[in-house]
Amino acid sequence: CHDHHKEVMLDVELLLSALMFLRLYLVHRAVLLHSKVLLSASYRSIGSLNNINFTFRFVLKVLMNNYPARTLLVFIMFFWLSASWMLRLCERQQQVETGGMDTALWLIAITFLTVGYGDVSPHTSCGKLVCLFTGVMGVACTAMLVAVMTKKLALNKGEKHVHFFMMDIQISKRVSKTDHHIKHPINATLFQFFTVFLSTPMCTWLFPYDRFGSDKKRYINDNQTRRQDRTLTQQVCLLTVLLSTSWVN
Repeated sequence: CHDHHKEVMLDVELLLSALMFLRLYLVHRAVLLHSKVLLSASYRSIGSLNNINFTFRFVLKVLMNNYPARTLLVFIMFFWLSASWMLRLCERQQQVETGGMDTALWLIAITFLTVGYGDVSPHTSCGKLVCLFTGVMGVACTAMLVAVMTKKLALNKGEKHVHFFMMDIQISKRVSKTDHHIKHPINATLFQFFTVFLSTPMCTWLFPYDRFGSDKKRYINDNQTRRQDRTLTQQVCLLTVLLSTSWVN
């Protein structure tokens, strides 16, 4: 009877100690009150015109959009310390190795990273529940880290313009070399011959020479038109890059 009473008292003590985590709502209020979104009058005025509620969810989205790596790092460190302390709280009454803070930090870290060496494990139901929740949060945070790294490694608008501009220049050089090679009389005749041969039925592929001459003129005119369009596009892209660079500076 004495042992049963002791176990009940330990469970009550554990429950009352866990209720201390209800104070985490203060973090929610602190983030809201110290965010630049609520302190900015322009944010509030534009948000009221668009019927946007400035809740913690909106502030968290703004932080993830502006400072994704920093926000995730702070959240992971805060969750790591909180979960480790909660695991120590659950395991310390059993006099096991996971009752120490250093072992709890190690167990939460390997569970969060979904490694699971198996050298230590929780013994109480409360500790197992904490480790299960830690594993779920680890998978979610890993997915968000992958998304953030993908966004960081992607080309921005100016870099895309420069890359596509250089690709267009390389394509133009290749096309100009091909045009110079085709403009040779023998090469042009062979090229037009095979063009007509492939674009007509097998039974009617013999055409008079004037057909070849007209196709050659049409091909040269179309090629010049495409070159002019490509040059105009390159100039527009270059002007856009210069304007965007000057605007950023």
